[in-house]
Amino acid sequence: MNSDRIKKILGKLQRRSGAAVVVMGDIILDEYTQCEQDYSPNEDCTVLRRQNSLLFPGNALNVCLNIDAMEGKAAVLGTLGIDREADELRRLTGGRVNLDGLLADSGRSTTVKSRLCLRDGSLIRVDREDNTPVSPQTAAGLLAQAEACGDVRCAVVSDLGKGLFPGSCIGSFIGWARRKGIPALVDPAGSKLERYAGASVLFPNLLEFNRLTSSAFQHPAEAVQKAREQMRKYDIGAIVLKAGENGSCWITNREALHLPALGKQPVCEVGAGDSCIAAFAVGTGCGLSEEECFLLGSAAAAVSISKAYTSAVSLSELIRFSTAMEPVSVYRL
Repeated sequence: MNSDRIKKILGKLQRRSGAAVVVMGDIILDEYTQCEQDYSPNEDCTVLRRQNSLLFPGNALNVCLNIDAMEGKAAVLGTLGIDREADELRRLTGGRVNLDGLLADSGRSTTVKSRLCLRDGSLIRVDREDNTPVSPQTAAGLLAQAEACGDVRCAVVSDLGKGLFPGSCIGSFIGWARRKGIPALVDPAGSKLERYAGASVLFPNLLEFNRLTSSAFQHPAEAVQKAREQMRKYDIGAIVLKAGENGSCWITNREALHLPALGKQPVCEVGAGDSCIAAFAVGTGCGLSEEECFLLGSAAAAVSISKAYTSAVSLSELIRFSTAMEPVSVYRL
């Protein structure tokens, strides 16, 4: 794959922009705080002095912001607490994402991932989360919001295992997408692959795939046969298998491609999967082929990891990336 191939894909995307995508998923507030490190002899412990903090929408909302930045239209379905963090997320995304499907849940707090960033590059993460399943009434409300969606071209599930998807909620959402005749793209979590039966495309990283299939693969190219077995068993159309510096694989029952890593010097890998699935969704909604969507998603992930913090990747950034990228070989397995 070379610069011209990506430019042609991006040209198609520009001519067909505006595809509407609905994203159901866990909602996260990502906080990054720069800290100075010191030591307290009185308490014999490390002391972190907080400096400036930055806040970013994460997970499903980051998928939506990526869709918006790539000139698609995004609507989100999920839950928030009734708290300051929820207000902050609405402020950060208002006007760019349709938030009508965000349900306030007084029984839950908004999930926050606080990353304490030290000068030496090390990181400490403190999470505030409630992983208990949402009530059946809340789950039903989210599915009702999906049913009320108008002209959407693609559906995305962004599952972090934070309690949004109890019981058969994911299956019901996938079933809704199939009845509507649109692809259902799923970023999975956990160890139960059957929860994602019927998905059009599954987007696990290699660690997640091993957990979902009780495997121990070290390279995505090794997993093709196992992936196809599971795809047939659970009626999954295709798998995008991501493996960081080892690149990624596009696997269907007919073909498998291995694309080496496009991003060479990662700055921050948080949210790269969001950019990948968002680009795939926008491409799908604009009528690109699945292979073109795979290449587009890989390019978006490469741009994402070149940026600091949780970031959305814009169409203009993808165009700049395509101009500067070095050719890589795509291997058919």
